Amino acid sequence: MDVFLQIVTSFPTVVYTVLLLVVSAHWLLSALGILEVDTIDGLMPDGFGGHGAGHGIGHGVGHGIGHDLGHGVTHGISHGVGHGHDIGHGHGGHHHDADAGGLLMKFGLHGVPVMVVFTIIAIVGWSVCYFTDLFLLREAKLGVFAIPADIATMIAGLVLAIPVGRMVLAPVRRILRRFAPVSQRPMLGRYAVVRSPEITQTSGTAEVDDGGAGLILQVRAEVSGRFVRGDRIVLIEYLEDQNAYRATSAEEFERL
Repeated sequence: MDVFLQIVTSFPTVVYTVLLLVVSAHWLLSALGILEVDTIDGLMPDGFGGHGAGHGIGHGVGHGIGHDLGHGVTHGISHGVGHGHDIGHGHGGHHHDADAGGLLMKFGLHGVPVMVVFTIIAIVGWSVCYFTDLFLLREAKLGVFAIPADIATMIAGLVLAIPVGRMVLAPVRRILRRFAPVSQRPMLGRYAVVRSPEITQTSGTAEVDDGGAGLILQVRAEVSGRFVRGDRIVLIEYLEDQNAYRATSAEEFERL
């Protein structure tokens, strides 16, 4: 146990240990409903930061996985990541975002929530560093080459994470196709079931039965906390500035 703690808290493994703790905390809080899934990660579209994806990464801290996966990522699992100019205000920001998107596409790590990418990098990188340190570096007498060897091990973890991530993310992207593009207007008047712990004036998600896997949409309420998980609601207005729908209760809608 002492050896384990020494390795995970020392360079180079500690770099991935920290990242692993961050992503683990994110997924745990998301599973408990304390955070929405994309509170941190948003969705990395095919052209991250470019205009086609710029609409996708989405309006403010965004609008999630679903409504437009091909156009960039706007509508479903909640708040994506910014509307182009929101991520990096100005042409310099657009340029860097486009570079980041191109790099992800080159390595086949695009089109999925960024926290999924971070999770794969954390797991693979941590495993490479830990076992290399345990079975190789601790036994070798490297002297002045110890630090270069540690740095090389950390880089090797990142490099190996790329092909592993590419293999893992291929089926994940197929799963995300359930969040296919849908137009806003046909959604008006549709019944939905609240998925998030509650719906507020600024956040909340609901699922619409489309006859298939279902659509996860962003929804808003005029009074925060009025609707909670499991409530039936009706989408009555599309809020373009938030890429979300205003909802009312099914009972009120049926009385109209």
